[in-house]
Amino acid sequence: MKELIRKLCGSVEKYAGIEVRTARQFEYLADRIESRTGVSLSPTTLKRLWGYLNEDVRPRESTLDVLATFCGWRNFKDFADGRSPEIESGNVGAKLIRADHNVRIGDEVRVFWHPGRVCVIRYLGGGKWRVKEAEGTRLAAGDTFTCQLIVEGEPLYLDNLSHEGKEYGVYVCGRKSGITFEAPCQKKD
Repeated sequence: MKELIRKLCGSVEKYAGIEVRTARQFEYLADRIESRTGVSLSPTTLKRLWGYLNEDVRPRESTLDVLATFCGWRNFKDFADGRSPEIESGNVGAKLIRADHNVRIGDEVRVFWHPGRVCVIRYLGGGKWRVKEAEGTRLAAGDTFTCQLIVEGEPLYLDNLSHEGKEYGVYVCGRKSGITFEAPCQKKD
């Protein structure tokens, strides 16, 4: 069983696009798992499974099911039986923002992606956004782009990116591990 759990942890890391080695990374992984599956696993539970905490591990089957589901399997039993993950298509169960449906002109969204990147974007209408603040990324305040759909846990594609007066086409944020975001809020100038 321990070997299967190690293998599952490796699959989770591969799917998430990170090697989990620090307390902060376990917090990040817990957020990613909840974003994708809708189930909250504590960072402490993950630390136990990964052997980060020196404790005897007897995980619940439901915990293993969540981790297997995160990677595309139906449940832990399918993973343990060596079945292939389910086809990666279907309805998105994650939190999302649709331009002109969930945001109004002037709304701001704070977007995060690994490792430590933060960007505040302001909605301009018609699917167009302007970067208000950027930290740890090549994006800069004043950049503009179009984006109709922002999905938590998935990469964020910025189309028609204009950066420092130059057009760059498509730029992707969180290519491997996806993005998270804080709900939009109306800002007044």
